[in-house]
Formats: sequence, structure tokens, C-alpha cells
Amino acid sequence: MTSLLLGLLLGVAALQSSDPSLDGRLAEPHLVEIEDGRRLNFFCIGEGAPVVLFEQGGEGNIANWKAVQPAISALTRTCFYDRAGFGYSDPPAEAVTALSVTNDLRALLEAEQIDGPVVMVGHSIGGFYATVYASRFPEQIAGLVLVDAGFVGQERWRSDEDRTVELPHIERGEQGLLDCARVARAGDLTRQNLRAHGCFPVGEDLPPGEARYLLHAVTGPAWYEAEYSQSVNFFSRDDRLSVSQQQAAELDGLWRDLPLVALSAADPPSSSWRTAERRLTFSRHWQDGHRRLAERSTRGRWTVVKGAGHFIQLDQPRAVVAAIEEVIAQVRADPEQVRPELD
Repeated sequence: MTSLLLGLLLGVAALQSSDPSLDGRLAEPHLVEIEDGRRLNFFCIGEGAPVVLFEQGGEGNIANWKAVQPAISALTRTCFYDRAGFGYSDPPAEAVTALSVTNDLRALLEAEQIDGPVVMVGHSIGGFYATVYASRFPEQIAGLVLVDAGFVGQERWRSDEDRTVELPHIERGEQGLLDCARVARAGDLTRQNLRAHGCFPVGEDLPPGEARYLLHAVTGPAWYEAEYSQSVNFFSRDDRLSVSQQQAAELDGLWRDLPLVALSAADPPSSSWRTAERRLTFSRHWQDGHRRLAERSTRGRWTVVKGAGHFIQLDQPRAVVAAIEEVIAQVRADPEQVRPELD
């Protein structure tokens, strides 16, 4: 199931690698109540303004940023969180859509008295959510760094024939998520049998804290159920926009002069069932979507990162660090955009 969902651009978590190590503080639960009885995992490291908030990909986790985090945390305050149903966070209260995710994030930042503006760094579908947040709450956003981000209309490269080939694979992957959730709900998922059940394995070489964090997610049902809801609401099944993409399309997507860097993988994610010709068609559409995201701001910049696959922050972390540093510098050059952080 792992390779299948990577092909769907959900952003498979790097659960096997332990180099570099995740900061131990980020591997522990830090739960913040955002409404009665529901909490999200959230933690900040470092000092300074603007606050940089990281939004990981669909099947990602906070550890996906471990090669980037130390450099940025040394520069300013950095904040990391798990969306509802992911990591240590409680399950979502409703379907996982662009609006529900950004509603949760707004409530989380309010609960933590981070009233912006912040720089959002989003990977894969996390980049999509970052653009939705910027469109819904522009006064809360000082800048954007989009790391091989998802976008409205990202499947519109597909022909009818492509959809006929791909939809059974998509549905099989989503059924796999439900199967894992069922086994987990019965209490039968363990570190030892994750792979055998077709669920997401956790490597044996990880530090204990990081392993606990990942295992908490992938041995419980909420992670798989949230993944399923996110997938069915984000990926289009026909030539119409999906629920989440339609929600985003209905927003004012102009970001005027917002500092923005959009990074594209030189080797975009694809799927094994696509021919070389269809992979090339997809790749061009994927990178062009990122170029168009950058063009939504007069200060937007787009670049393709050589030597990087979908996880640019792991393959070429320096490129992501440099993009964040660039946006921070632009924000700091505008005194109206930098407010003292609240304790």
C-alpha cells in the first residue's frame, strides 16, 4: 500500500530513516485543547519573529522536517503540529477537508495566542492547506514556502483513459486504509506485523522517542481513518474538482505581494502503472501548477530543485532551508509584518 499511496501524492512518511534524528522534544505529546474534548499536538522551538509554522504532507509527520528544523529553529521561533487524527492529535470532529483542516489550525493558533502573521511552510497536501489558509486568513500570513505542494486542479492532466486506469488503484489504496483501521481498532496492529497487514512499517533503527511517536499513529485507527477521509475529499474522481479542491477554488486566491517561494521536485512523484509518456505529461502539469502558485504573488518565486524527489526537505534540505530563510528575510524587511511573539 505504501508505494500505491505515494503515487497518489499523499506524501508517504519517511518511517524508515533515522538520519538525522528528530529533536526529542518534538517526539513527545504536547496537546492543546481547541474545542471541548478535542486536542491537537503542537510544539514550538526557538525564539524570534516571524513564527514559522510547518504543515506536513498527507501521510507525513513532524519527523519529515527533521533535516530542516535545526537551522530554522536557530533563526526564529518554529512551530510544528499534527493535524486531527495524525500523530498524537485527537481524531477529527468531521470530514477532513480544506475548510475543516484550516478551521482547526485557526483555532489552534488562537488557543496558543499566536495571532500572526506567520510564515507557513507546507509540503504536498500540506502545501495545499497552507494556500487555503493564506486565502481564508490573509492577515494571519506573512509568507509562504510551498514544498512540492498540492493544488487545485492537480489531476486535470488526466484523460478519460487515465482515469479509467487510475481510479481502481486509488480506490484499492483507500480500501487498504480502511482495512488497516479495522485491524487497529481490534487492537491487532503492532510494530512487528504492520508490514504483514499492508500498513505502514516503522523502522527498527529509529530513536525510541521518534519510534513511539510514529507507532502511536500507525498502530491506531484514527490515523488511517483520517487518511481515508482526507483522500476521498481531496482527490478528484472525474473531471470535476473534489470537495477540498472546490472549497479552495471558491476562495480569493490572490496573495498580492506576499513573500512566496514554490519549490518543485525535479523528479516528481508518479505511479508505477503510468507509461513513460503519461509520467512526463503529469510531471509537466505538476511543475506548471507550482509555477502558477508562485505567480499569484508579485513577489512569488518558483524553482525546480535538482536531485530531489517529492520529499525535497529530506532529499535536498538545504534548498528548503534557503527558501525559508529568503522568505523570513523579506518579512523582516517589512516592520508591519513582524510582531513580537506572545509568551
